[in-house]
Amino acid sequence: MPVRVAIVDDQPIIRSGLSAFIRSSDELLLVGEAADGEEALQLCELVKPDVVVMDIKMPVMDGIAASRTIRQLWPEIQIVLLSSFVEKGLAQSALEAGASGYLIKDITAEELIAAIYKIHQERQVITPKTLASQDPLEVIEQVGQTLSSEQIDASRFVGLLRRHLPTILPGCQIEVRIFPNREFLTFPAEGLQRLSPSGWTWLQGQTSLRVVHCSNGFPWALDEPCESDLILAPVLAEGGRLLGGMAVWNADTGEEPGYLLPVVEALSQQLARGMSLVLGHANRPVQQSLAQQLAAAAKIQSDLLPARMPNLPEWEFAARLEPALETSGDFYDVIALSNNHWGLVIADVSDKGMGAALFMALSSTLIRTYAKQYPTLPALSISTVNERILSDSRSGMFVTAFYAVLEQNTGRLRYVNAGHNPPILISNKKGKEVDRLQSTGMALGVMGEMIWKQKVARLLPGDLLVMYTDGVTDAQDSHGQFYGEQRLLQVIRRCNCPAQETLEVILEDVDHFTGSTPQSDDITLLVIRRTR
Repeated sequence: MPVRVAIVDDQPIIRSGLSAFIRSSDELLLVGEAADGEEALQLCELVKPDVVVMDIKMPVMDGIAASRTIRQLWPEIQIVLLSSFVEKGLAQSALEAGASGYLIKDITAEELIAAIYKIHQERQVITPKTLASQDPLEVIEQVGQTLSSEQIDASRFVGLLRRHLPTILPGCQIEVRIFPNREFLTFPAEGLQRLSPSGWTWLQGQTSLRVVHCSNGFPWALDEPCESDLILAPVLAEGGRLLGGMAVWNADTGEEPGYLLPVVEALSQQLARGMSLVLGHANRPVQQSLAQQLAAAAKIQSDLLPARMPNLPEWEFAARLEPALETSGDFYDVIALSNNHWGLVIADVSDKGMGAALFMALSSTLIRTYAKQYPTLPALSISTVNERILSDSRSGMFVTAFYAVLEQNTGRLRYVNAGHNPPILISNKKGKEVDRLQSTGMALGVMGEMIWKQKVARLLPGDLLVMYTDGVTDAQDSHGQFYGEQRLLQVIRRCNCPAQETLEVILEDVDHFTGSTPQSDDITLLVIRRTR
């Protein structure tokens, strides 16, 4: 059974990053998130995780106080505390409070996964010194074992490399191209220097690794500025056929880059295997059939979304779903209920691809069904949907969802937030211009017999409600920076526009922020405005 992990941190970006780490491992299962120590206690009461990964410094109740209480109430739960820096006294306090370890927040995914496993399986106390660094050549071998599956495609291969490159070549920038001119991978996004087109052209004429010393200049252009030493490696298939190339800009370690040669050579061999699989996979006739199937699935998904937004006096509605792949795990809905009530839904499935698309279809159908069955009780609708998901699906996926019942005549909004990004309500109410409709319970499909709190808000004339998925706030620019909720809020405030225009302004700003960075997640928005 996977280790059941809960995450506690007051910063959404950190929670998002830790969540991605947990979900990258088949040995771990994310069962909940909390924003402070008090929420952590509630989460432990509800789901009884095996391990809690928790920030030390948080508002309301810090990690040390929460650890002490958790260990008193549930001694079987193990705790890993996170800190932004090493501080001996703080670390000692963490261990005295019952934590099984403390780690620094710049930990890699591999180190965090290893720490959780050691704490849970071996009951070993973990500190930064006890995490032995992995041998890069062993990690490269693990990458090669994963490549034994011929089902791998370009996106999965790039994702595999991104997870392991910090361990394989720590502190270095890596660029990979499929020749003649297809950019395959750049890691990290913010690097020392990019290799020029003339450099890539020069590399196509090489048959072995080459070390380029910054002090000597580039062999293809001696006057071109050079900021650090690098290693250039052709990626060659069996028989010597040139597939692509790799540039590794050396970290500023003060050492000659030659010490990296064995690692770079081993990595180039696995790149050759991966590229061969990717290119062969892309050229198979079956891919055309698969593309047709994905297009058909995307059409079916599109048909599940509302054909048009309601046209109501005194109300404006606007919605958009922009999938990152052919199919999507996001969905939204506006459901006509009895007595001028409307069900508002936005949701996000935990995975991507065809499986997430099927799970999305199941979830959206269930929500629509039980919304109509319980038209004034969103909490009962959501709890019933949760039980049906658990009984009808064994996929291991879950879905975050925000579901609200809007009274058209009064503007009253009864809502349930099942672990979803908090919608933003811009209000004319005195003293509370901005209201975030925070989580009232965990995501759907995690565990049974759950109860979600039902809360109430109200939309006054001129008020605006923006519902969104994490594809908006987690969008990244070329430097790896997140778009974030704060920027989203600033754009909404600055706009002060009708619903459709607000939606367009947000999407344009996200697009401007990300620039040429590929979209990595589905982007969904549902905007409601009361005009008078």
